[in-house]
Amino acid sequence: MDNKCTMFNWDDLRVFLAVAREGSVRGAAKKIGKTHATVSRHIRCLGVDLHGPLFERRREGQCLTDLGRRILPLAEQVEKNVAAVDRTAFSADTGLAGSVTLSLSESLYVALLYKPLDDFMSHYPMINLNIIATDNLSSLGWREADVVIRITRAPPESAFGKKIADSPLAVYTSRKYLENRPVRDRWISLTYEPARKPSIPARIVASADTPALAAQMIRLGQGVGILPCYIGDTDPEIIRMPDTELIPDMQMWVLTHEDIRTNPRVRSLMDHLYDAFVEYRTIIEGKGKNEALV
Repeated sequence: MDNKCTMFNWDDLRVFLAVAREGSVRGAAKKIGKTHATVSRHIRCLGVDLHGPLFERRREGQCLTDLGRRILPLAEQVEKNVAAVDRTAFSADTGLAGSVTLSLSESLYVALLYKPLDDFMSHYPMINLNIIATDNLSSLGWREADVVIRITRAPPESAFGKKIADSPLAVYTSRKYLENRPVRDRWISLTYEPARKPSIPARIVASADTPALAAQMIRLGQGVGILPCYIGDTDPEIIRMPDTELIPDMQMWVLTHEDIRTNPRVRSLMDHLYDAFVEYRTIIEGKGKNEALV
């Protein structure tokens, strides 16, 4: 009787999950930051360990074999357990010196949080603050970030934190544009559904996939468009379009994973952000300009 127990490589399982989710080796490679050849090698190695192919190539992409389908839920459970081990180890770290990772949108950092985060780094010189500036949602469960500032209506159930402000939108333009306003307004479309189509009579003349790009087009007098108030109301070259109202949208939250909330670096960063947002709540909610910022 063969009592040999195969020792699986976690990287092989992680790559297997990426291919299963993306439906292709190329998509998985891009998702997890590995080369096409490396992803293929991991899949081959796992197939050898499990004594059978896990994928078969079809017209629609890489499809799971019967073995692959049976392995998938088990690999997903391993993934959850690995993440839980990492969070447990991080939560047990009681030192104030070390790293902590914050995820937020680049536009929020540039418009509001550059100074509070500079103050945090000065106040806690032994903490290495890693900032991920992205509009994509970083995973708290996988500790892609330890603290996130999310603009959402529904925080994850496993998250710990609090809402710090409502985050409405408004229609913005520039004084340059208004001085030579055309008969029919020019609309700068943002690839965010509430800001995609004109909310006033206008024709779409350009589109942008980030608020920063849209704000720059508006700043240059190319047209009008919708932006979060924390961007529009902190930019001295942008003004609200006359005779328009605030547009209710999302809420802004400061969050961490429930499992790591007691880590001293996480706690220090969250408390610092809470204090900063007390000052900035009015500007985020579109209720008035902050003269220190504009």
